[in-house]
Amino acid sequence: MTETVALRPLRVTDAAEMAVVLAHPDLYRYTGGEPPSTADLERLYAIQTRGRSADGTEEWLNDIVVVGDAQRAVGFVQATRPTGQRTAEISWVIGQPWQRRGYAGRAALLLADDLRARGVTQVIAHIHPDHEASQRVAERLGMSPTDVVVDGETRWTGPLA
Repeated sequence: MTETVALRPLRVTDAAEMAVVLAHPDLYRYTGGEPPSTADLERLYAIQTRGRSADGTEEWLNDIVVVGDAQRAVGFVQATRPTGQRTAEISWVIGQPWQRRGYAGRAALLLADDLRARGVTQVIAHIHPDHEASQRVAERLGMSPTDVVVDGETRWTGPLA
């Protein structure tokens, strides 16, 4: 039996659990950076849970990916949409111990469903050219790579049909 994957809105109180989820150094191979502390995440989540930029030009959707009956956190998905626009930039991260189980793809599909319900018709993601797992997730969403490269990552785009 496959574990249930669900999304739930990010809370500041998720910081301690997510610090464990995001603790493995291999998680930063393609994105750079290092594992955040609980305090780092508390500060970040206090901003992200507002749901929009301070100037009101962007709407933010930040969800924790949870699995099983216990709703154990295994990662997160995010979307940023310019206010009033129908395009959103998305990302997904699954903690190293829970990778290769299909959680990222299933969570990304749930995020796409949510965005579609909010009127989003196109998604964008930036993926390192060597990150094959993320490329497979993007393909599962119907996205394709473009010729645009930003900070060493390829821009992928696709419609939300």
